[in-house]
Amino acid sequence: MQRGFNQRGAIALMLLMVVGLGIAAAVLSRFSHHTFELHREQQTLSALAQAKQILLADALAKRGGTLVRPGEFYCPDRNVQGEAGYGQSGLGLATPSCPSNQPATRIGRIPWATYHSEELRDSSGEPLWMAVADGFQERITQPLNSDTAPQAPNPWFFAAANSGAQALSDASDPIVVVILAPGPALAGQNRSTAAQQRNPNNYFECNRPTVGGACLGSPNNYANTNATLGRFLDGPRLDSSGNPTLNDRIITIRRSELLRPLEQRAARDYQQLFDLWARQVGSKRLLPSPSNPLDVGLPFPAKPDDVGCTQTGAVSLLPSACAPNPTICQGRPPRSVELTGLGLAVSPLYLVNPINMPTSIASLANWQSLLSEYDWLYRNRWEQVFFYAVANTPSCALPAMQLLNMQLPSDMAGVEVVLMSTGVAQTGQLRGTVLERASLSNYLDLATSPIAPPPFASNINQTAWGALPSNRYAKMQAVDVGNDALYYRYTSTTVPPAAPKWLYAPKDRP
Repeated sequence: MQRGFNQRGAIALMLLMVVGLGIAAAVLSRFSHHTFELHREQQTLSALAQAKQILLADALAKRGGTLVRPGEFYCPDRNVQGEAGYGQSGLGLATPSCPSNQPATRIGRIPWATYHSEELRDSSGEPLWMAVADGFQERITQPLNSDTAPQAPNPWFFAAANSGAQALSDASDPIVVVILAPGPALAGQNRSTAAQQRNPNNYFECNRPTVGGACLGSPNNYANTNATLGRFLDGPRLDSSGNPTLNDRIITIRRSELLRPLEQRAARDYQQLFDLWARQVGSKRLLPSPSNPLDVGLPFPAKPDDVGCTQTGAVSLLPSACAPNPTICQGRPPRSVELTGLGLAVSPLYLVNPINMPTSIASLANWQSLLSEYDWLYRNRWEQVFFYAVANTPSCALPAMQLLNMQLPSDMAGVEVVLMSTGVAQTGQLRGTVLERASLSNYLDLATSPIAPPPFASNINQTAWGALPSNRYAKMQAVDVGNDALYYRYTSTTVPPAAPKWLYAPKDRP
């Protein structure tokens, strides 16, 4: 009897062990599957992040030229594997083209060969794609600066997640590029033939609650296949059974991520040109003696409402456009500083003139090549989104410049130059027409200061460049609404005097 009981106990114990092992195997299998899915997810997200870094770095580093605009992105690759142009921007081996009136050409695979990059793929093995907002694609003739926007009817891009419930951008900072990972094909998607591989519908989905179902309408009308609509959705989106109805993953490049560093690059180039102009041109103005003893030998500003400084349409390269004006101390950067290209009948005030070539430069060709690095400023009308003030010009003597809302360097003897970048237009600011571009209030934001006397305390920078300039300039405080950034050049009290220095005074953080 005891023996039978022991046998039954052993069998029960073995059954418990088998059941336990089965449960453990099921848990382990589920855990392993979950770990595998997390690894695949991380692989895709890592590829997206790497692609964003490559595209943004290339756009910001582009050299200026006749057909190249710093800040622009290559046309997507619309070739398929096995074709001669695969990996290159555009279609085939022809000159890339993705114009404003052909939005379908602004979505395609990332042209990894044109970007001199490895081909980046998601965890399913599919190459990454990209979509470019109008105005930021390559080979268009419109200037690219802080005022660049898509031509109607093309929209700014917008993106969301969580089936549209979570916005990934807003109107104050729209999207210029979307990078997309397609994931594996879903029901109804075919990726076999060249025509199928060129069709975004075989890789991306719209916002819909069921597989193969109808796409949702506004306000949840997202479609990752459609650059005309410009509304993108980060997946995954699942149906009621947990099956994906959209499995695309996206990452975005917002306008601020592109334009803020591009504005800083423009400011650095202006500073270099001002310094170079002062050495090679302005120093001659001071000899044998300046007409104004306080003249610092820097280029004269151009009037803010100069027709050449407020142009729309094609860029004029006439030397008379946005010309320096010796009767003012505040205005916009003159194109005499910028006009460095060839083929211009330039005056001695232009850096490209041979008489301004430094003796250390071996040849005129080398001098012209060096200056051509700055051509992108006037070709993209950056003078329209900068304001510039000098301490004095021969016929414009003002009180000493005063800087507000900032800690000044201990060795500062005086301020020679203030340069203000105005950023993108804020709410209520309009910059589309010549008249709008001539208005200070459409560029300079309301900077306040507790130490400025009335009536200047609430409108310091607009007053500084106004009809009766105060010569006071303020860094934006955290409480101020706007995005202007201030740069200034100052002289030092050191003995012997050090070369003038530039400092950057961005808006305070909240």
